[in-house]
Amino acid sequence: MKRNNNVSRSDRVASEIKKVVSEYLIRGGLGCHEDEVNPVMIVVTDVAVSSCLRHAKIFVSSVSDGLDSSVCVDYLERHSSQIRKAVGDNVKLKFVPEIRFLPDVSRERTKRIEDILKTVNLKPSQAVN
Repeated sequence: MKRNNNVSRSDRVASEIKKVVSEYLIRGGLGCHEDEVNPVMIVVTDVAVSSCLRHAKIFVSSVSDGLDSSVCVDYLERHSSQIRKAVGDNVKLKFVPEIRFLPDVSRERTKRIEDILKTVNLKPSQAVN
């Protein structure tokens, strides 16, 4: 398999982890309980892996506006051992990275910037000039 020399190993591993965790959540690997978060409503937006490949930060968001990202993070942290096992079973690494879940705040930042631009009465295209 020919590899792109511009992409680091940690970036390739991050991509694989993102794929595995996303598929695991979509396929119902954690199940769904009425009193908990529906894992299908959680989206893995990004994964950052350390250069030593021992630590991974998984950024998540909810597709439901009524579900806060921090609730998703808490839910995933409680099930991190199951998710880590799925990563270990599907990504070929010497060591399975320690996984940490973090909320993806990019949507909130984008909304905040748009709100600021609205108060200044600028359109986003005018702000670039």
